[in-house]
Formats: sequence, C-alpha cells, structure tokens
Amino acid sequence: MNNGDMESTTISAILIDDEPEAINLLEMYLRHFPSITITAKECNAENGLRLVTETLPELVFLDIDMPEMNGLQVADRIASSNYHSEIVFTTAHQHYAYDALGIEPLYFLTKPFNIEDLKIVIEKFHEKAERKKNAQKLDNFIQSQNSSPKVKIPTIQGVLIVELKDIVLLKANAANCDIQLLDGSVETSTRNMNSVLKILNSQAFFRLNRSTTINISYLNKINKKTLKCIIRYNDNAIEEDISRGQIAHFEKLNLYTYIPEN
Repeated sequence: MNNGDMESTTISAILIDDEPEAINLLEMYLRHFPSITITAKECNAENGLRLVTETLPELVFLDIDMPEMNGLQVADRIASSNYHSEIVFTTAHQHYAYDALGIEPLYFLTKPFNIEDLKIVIEKFHEKAERKKNAQKLDNFIQSQNSSPKVKIPTIQGVLIVELKDIVLLKANAANCDIQLLDGSVETSTRNMNSVLKILNSQAFFRLNRSTTINISYLNKINKKTLKCIIRYNDNAIEEDISRGQIAHFEKLNLYTYIPEN
C-alpha cells in the first residue's frame, strides 16, 4: 500500500486516558495525520468502553494505568466482544507489555512518545488491514465453494474432524467449548471458545455475546428490541441473546440478514 492510499483512508479513533493532559497531547500529535478522525475522548475507563461499544472505532488508544478498571481489562472486554477495534496501548511502564501479550495489541506506545512513534502505529494499522483484506478475499473464495475444508478440533472423546458448514454454533463451557453440529449432536472441545475460533479461522463465525458464537449461515433474524436472534438449521430453531454492541457490529458488516425494527 503506497502513502497516497494510506492518507486517503479515514481511520476512526477513540482516546481513553485518565489524564486529560495526556489525551490533549496525543490529540495534538494525531492532528499531523489527516487520515485519523478522533470520534471520542474519555478519561473514564467504563465510559470509554461504552463508547467503543457504541461507535466501533477502528483504533483505540488506551492508557493501561487507570483507576477502577485498567487498560488491560478494557482491552480484554473489547477483544472478548469481538469488536475488531485495534488496540494501541499507551503506558509509562514497559513491564506491562509482558502482562498484555495475550491481548495482541497493535502496538505499545511508551510514554513519552512522539510523532515518529505514531507514524509506526499508522503503518502497522494499514499493514494489518491489508492482511485482513487479503484473508477475507481468500475466505470468501473458500465459502463460495461447494464443499468447505475440514478442520480438526480436539475433544474430550478424541478429535472431531468436521466441515465448517456442519458447525451451527459454539458455546463457552468453562475452560471447554461445546460445539453444536448440523446433525443435532453436540461435541465438547478441550479448548476454550477463543482457541476453537482460531482453529476454524473463518469470518463465517460471528460472536453474539461473551459465551456464544454462531455460524452466520444459520442466522435467520435479529430482534433489536428484545436483543434476541433466531438460528435455524434443518427443522430446528434456537433463540440466543445478542448484545446491543454486536447488533451494531453486525449491521456494519452489511450482510443483509433481516433485522426487524421492533
């Protein structure tokens, strides 16, 4: 991706830091990057998380050392809700980097940082966006084929070898994950849901809430008033809860599934 493409792409960003001076400085630096649009600024972690849920920014600049709820907890909530916002940690303490490796942030900005550091952040964002775009193209190609590839998932009984289209939904079950199959049976994986999703490695699976992920192929409707959705397969219908933030995320995906207003 050339620099012209980078500058022409608008990136929405939210800044969350309990120190107003730190937010003001970061905002001043970001003015040097026309592609960045700051959609919100927040000094309270809980409010910042709510803003992420409501606006689904592409970038979240997140201070780690905050009272009540720290940045690691906020990032974990964002990641577990599958909002697809890229996290950039801002921290004065490098040792936090080791604590947060499982969250897989886009970058760590160690305070005090400068404009050159932010250039690296923007470059990394565009590089990752390009990789996602290419992965999506490949996934769309795979999904368009008559048969989907088989995956191997470790289970309590042994190993489940299954095509993606035969998986209806996943349910978190403590440290395990229950897999509802198209034939009506349920297998329990010895891996947690996040690990199973990494094995599946497909955009066809959409997270409704912290404990439930569905195969989008079987989503029939979403009711925005009751925050319920219907999953249909064969002659079966399952009702599942969906978070308000995930409804907004689903609408942003523009997949054209019927979503009633009432």
